[in-house]
Amino acid sequence: MRILFTAWGWNTCYYPMVPLAWSARAAGHEVMVATQPGLVPTVRRSGLPVAAVGHDLDVAAMMGGFLQRLTDRDGLNPSDWPVMREFGARNCWLNVAVCGAMAEGLWEFASRWRPDLIVFEATTYAGPLVAARLGVPAVRHTWGIDYAYLLREFDEEALAPMRDAWGLDTVETLGALTVDPCPPGLQLPPSPHVPVDVHRLPMRYVPYNGPGRLPAWLLQRPRRPRVCVTWGMSSGRFDPAQVVIDRVVRAVAALDVEVVAAVSPADRHLLDAMPPNVRVVENVPLHALLPTCDALVSQGGLGTVMTAVTTGTPQLLVPQTTDRLVNARQLTASGSALHLLPDDNTPARLQSLLTRLLDRPGPAADAAHRLKAEHDALATPGEVVATLASLAAGGSGGTAPVTNRPL
Repeated sequence: MRILFTAWGWNTCYYPMVPLAWSARAAGHEVMVATQPGLVPTVRRSGLPVAAVGHDLDVAAMMGGFLQRLTDRDGLNPSDWPVMREFGARNCWLNVAVCGAMAEGLWEFASRWRPDLIVFEATTYAGPLVAARLGVPAVRHTWGIDYAYLLREFDEEALAPMRDAWGLDTVETLGALTVDPCPPGLQLPPSPHVPVDVHRLPMRYVPYNGPGRLPAWLLQRPRRPRVCVTWGMSSGRFDPAQVVIDRVVRAVAALDVEVVAAVSPADRHLLDAMPPNVRVVENVPLHALLPTCDALVSQGGLGTVMTAVTTGTPQLLVPQTTDRLVNARQLTASGSALHLLPDDNTPARLQSLLTRLLDRPGPAADAAHRLKAEHDALATPGEVVATLASLAAGGSGGTAPVTNRPL
């Protein structure tokens, strides 16, 4: 069959889809990725064929302006989702803007290429719109903890103008199925505000961090507990005030540990003149680094936290925004992580929580290993491809719908 994968132009939204796309190719299916022009080089580096559709938007500037409206004089305050719900359909504004930039181009390409199935990143609304217009199944692909699921409360209203312009009565942005690379015990529970079921197809999360070089020192056993500190690749693009990795690294380095600060090239300048027990690295794949670490300290982005789930690494999360606060609370509830809010992010408090995580044997390490075991029991991407083939052939995917729970 022909499978069209589509994601808007943000690499961390695309990366979780790469293992499934490659598994589909390995199974003999024809695969194409359609995305905005700015992401085309990233897709090429992942080894998959790509078509540029629509035009780019300055998403970093758009999101930065939105975050600025959530700040006060003391800095960013992560809002609870009930508070964010007051924004209503405006919660979907960025996804709708990207949809408007992609939809016509995606339709023009897909109507010629004629896929049997469209797999869309969870916030790439152009995917289910085009699938509905073509009359083919649409499959949603999440990144892990399904924060995007909460937007389903508002997206019908937000997408109404575009849906009406295309003559579509309805478009289900949850897709016919949701490929769910998250252990069921870590996933969000059903929301009373979302009026439809989520038919989840659980899949093992296979970390893909792009190309990277494995340093020789990773093969040596550290003499002290090793702590990875990272702030991901996106925070600084939205709002530089979110990037507090320099303060966090110095606080961690005051303990008797080895610190590996994994940074993007754009943030490297923040970590000049670090203490001698700090090693600063760029573009080292986290899935290779974390198995050598005793704990992870991060901002709580999904790519980072899900990679740590696969390696059984206890986590200390310092979320700066609503979605990352959701991630932090889910992981803390699992017992495998602790978190603190920006207002509570003092060196003493951070050191106290991290010391608890480093306790061996300890409850956090035990919970992290249990979560990893739950994750490892999920279907591989190759096994999920067979279900998608059944769906494209007109079957149900071999599963029965279950409300917001694994199929």
